[in-house]
Amino acid sequence: MSRLVIWDSEQAKANLYTRLKDAKEDRRMLELRWNDNERIIFNTSGETQSANASFSLEDTYTGISGVDQSDNSVGINYAFKNFRFIHAQLSANPPTVLPRPTSNDPEDRRRADAADRLIRFALREFRMQEIVDKTSLNTLLYGTGFTKSFWDVTKGDPLEMDEEGNFVMEGEFNIKVPNVWDLYIDPDASRWEDVNYIFERIIVPWEEAKYRFPDKIEVLKRYRKQRLEGERDHTQPSQSLIKNLKYDVVELYEYWERGTPMNGFLGRHCICSADGDLITDLMENPEQYQAPSKSKEDKRKRLPVAVLPYQIFTDIDVPGTVWGKSFVEYTTALQDNLNRIDNVTLENMQAHGVARLILPEGAEIADGSITNSPWDIVKITGSQPFHFAQPMQLPQVIPDLMGRYKLGMDDMAGVNEAMFGQQSRETSGFSMQYATNQGNMIRRRLFNKYVLFVEDIYNSYLRIVQKHWQIPRTIKVLGKEKAFESTDIKGADIDGGYDLIVEYGASLSLDPTTRREEIITLMPLFEKAGVESRQILQMLKLNELSGMYDTLELAKDRQREIFEEMIAKGIYIEPEELQDHKNMLKYAYYYLMTTEFKYLTEDEKVLIRKHVREREMVSAQGAGAAALGGMAPGPAPAGPGGTPPPLAGGAVPPPAGLIGLE
Repeated sequence: MSRLVIWDSEQAKANLYTRLKDAKEDRRMLELRWNDNERIIFNTSGETQSANASFSLEDTYTGISGVDQSDNSVGINYAFKNFRFIHAQLSANPPTVLPRPTSNDPEDRRRADAADRLIRFALREFRMQEIVDKTSLNTLLYGTGFTKSFWDVTKGDPLEMDEEGNFVMEGEFNIKVPNVWDLYIDPDASRWEDVNYIFERIIVPWEEAKYRFPDKIEVLKRYRKQRLEGERDHTQPSQSLIKNLKYDVVELYEYWERGTPMNGFLGRHCICSADGDLITDLMENPEQYQAPSKSKEDKRKRLPVAVLPYQIFTDIDVPGTVWGKSFVEYTTALQDNLNRIDNVTLENMQAHGVARLILPEGAEIADGSITNSPWDIVKITGSQPFHFAQPMQLPQVIPDLMGRYKLGMDDMAGVNEAMFGQQSRETSGFSMQYATNQGNMIRRRLFNKYVLFVEDIYNSYLRIVQKHWQIPRTIKVLGKEKAFESTDIKGADIDGGYDLIVEYGASLSLDPTTRREEIITLMPLFEKAGVESRQILQMLKLNELSGMYDTLELAKDRQREIFEEMIAKGIYIEPEELQDHKNMLKYAYYYLMTTEFKYLTEDEKVLIRKHVREREMVSAQGAGAAALGGMAPGPAPAGPGGTPPPLAGGAVPPPAGLIGLE
């Protein structure tokens, strides 16, 4: 049977110091690669510090002036082009998150609907898509990205203030993207599920640190960092090159431990220093969740289990480690060689702009012959005649070599010309689409982990809301049918009864050009399914057809205005003749199926139904009149037995009273 392991203050300091030191040592080799990735992606020419961007001739040949050597550096960052394309691809096609009830029970459907509203609320309130995009950027750059979702007791509205001036806040859900350089993971874990603890380096401004930890001022002074402008921190073996300059802060570490049998499944949490000094008391992990019952018959009481507040997203899997690798690492050497070729080519072009006249040793030069001309005159010994020195010619293999390097970088990134809308020869649309899909196949594993990552984020968000929203909160959300809703929700409203279904590629692309192509391809299926051509045009949303769209929307807008006026004033409005009854009825039928109509009062529903029925009658009368449009006005001649004669094809015309003929 497992027994609890309790840390006292001395054990806590020793264990925290040892674990942090081991985690830093385990990550040391990764930091060197992260630095190279940052240099190659965020440098305009894609250069890395370890690469020699140009050939230097001064150390080999003497007598050549430094003016001949160019100080300019040139290069095209193909690695950044591919990096930006893949990042945009992930951003343009986010996974679809849909809560689905686990049974046909109305209560389960109600909870799934409440969870769906919370997800739509989070998209706008907490900018979930922006969080996901920033994490995917870290994943592509470093190979690993993280999000941190937790209940922040320092957020929300202030509730009260004690005598010492400390505020008690309401608390609020918080999600952020921590810097990968600030996270130190359990070095003994070989997969994310085995990670037992994480250290996160937190930079606290000195003023805030004194406010949050007033009883640790003397300890904080030892870890206070005050730097002059331009000064860098050389205390760590490696560090990020991106905005690492701090002026007056305290560097601390936040420790999170997962719930295990050794800690009673409660975990551990504290804020400490790099030496293990406790800044806050060692306490249980506040991120604890109680697993819901798997069935309604399961009445067992389950103990809460502490979890880590982080979600991970990796690019290239590396067996035996939690960290992933970035595709940028495989393109670094290729980008460096491309830069070398570009710079050599530039220097050779500059050399062609300098003409050197070679004269024999006995030649005499007049005093006024030396000018500021770009021609250099060089004297040589011997009896050679005068001639011009030609610059060195570039090897013929250079263009082919550059093409191979660029192709190799595209292969490492998994992109091809079809993805950029380019084609080297005339090909069919199907061939272009097939090439694009096959190129994306190399990222199928990345897409699968993308789905799991987004699912973890929203599951964590719903668990936190379920635990901490004990009092109903009013949220404003754009509903399923594009209706803006205001509803009250509390944590108990989403307590089980649904599952999150997260799918990638289950909806049309967000990219407008790709979306239009997909819609046009699926147009026959849409038409067979009963989708009107008018609705398909609205899905295309071509900007140059704005006037045409305004015309298509007239019937819908007029009918909506009639319904809104009837509801607002409580009066009945009769349908008028000579209107676009067909398309106005289409919107009316759609409106009768919306939740907006569902929650109207009975009197309002009666008015709307009456209006729809009368518009149907007016529309039928208009259709009958159109069928007789070719007949002369006046009473129709009587047929045998006094009945109107049949129309063409044997159809019997409607009675005269329905078409206005007496």
